[in-house]
Amino acid sequence: MLKSDEIKKLRKAGIIARRSLHKAKEVCGEGVSYLEVAEEAEKVIFDHGAKPAFPMNISVNSVGAHYTPIENDDKVFKKGDLVKLDIGCHVDGYIADNALTIEIGTSRHTSLIKAAEEALAVAIKTIRPGIRTKDIGKNIENMIESRGFKPISNLTGHELKRHVLHAGTSIPNVSKGWTKIKKGMVLAIEPFATDGGGKVKEDQPGDIYKLEHKRNLKREDLEFYEWIENKYGTLPFAARWCEDYGDGHEKLLRRLRRFGSAMNYPVLVEKKQGLVSQSEHTVIVTSKGCKVTTKS
Repeated sequence: MLKSDEIKKLRKAGIIARRSLHKAKEVCGEGVSYLEVAEEAEKVIFDHGAKPAFPMNISVNSVGAHYTPIENDDKVFKKGDLVKLDIGCHVDGYIADNALTIEIGTSRHTSLIKAAEEALAVAIKTIRPGIRTKDIGKNIENMIESRGFKPISNLTGHELKRHVLHAGTSIPNVSKGWTKIKKGMVLAIEPFATDGGGKVKEDQPGDIYKLEHKRNLKREDLEFYEWIENKYGTLPFAARWCEDYGDGHEKLLRRLRRFGSAMNYPVLVEKKQGLVSQSEHTVIVTSKGCKVTTKS
């Protein structure tokens, strides 16, 4: 069961994560670079005394997840882009994760955006101790389908634990899973809606990494691994964050990946190139329902 000081840290992380997300939304616009948005949003986290829980995901149009800008990224937003902004932070390891979808300069996809938002609202009302994950997923699925779209069946919400972004329980966007929700769980609920086929596939390798085992690393490889471990621990990190290490960090990161000491997440795209929307909050499960930590 969560202690009062843990709840305070979760709530603080939630407030900071929401501020960061709204900063990203504010900065977005036609001609603005993805990198500028990510750096501005991540700066908010540091300025408020927290740390990123993962690199900001900026997923555009048919991209569902796992795109973060690279060093010197030249991608800019274009009129009509459907943009998912997903960012999280932690306070002493206690994580908040949130996301929203916006459209750049047009309003052609309001219904798709609303489908994910309304599904999130329904899911939050559904959560309580004893309910099974399949029932939460069914409510998400029903809401999205009632709006004429499909939920993405192979993307899920997830349980959060201290220093662990994806911990144990998954929260599906369709009716599956028999796990019972328990009081004190911290959950990131994130419906994804699409006008495509309802599944994502792996595309190009992304720029989001996570450390694996040290194995038999030596000398400069071990030194670099331990530098990352000291800064980011078990949480995902971006290659661009390693610039602070200095010259040669790109080569060293490639070596860690080759040795199996670091893995990177592939960018996930909708299988039929459908547009994707996303909405996300973090909640703490209470005795009668749940409390959202990432509200404005």
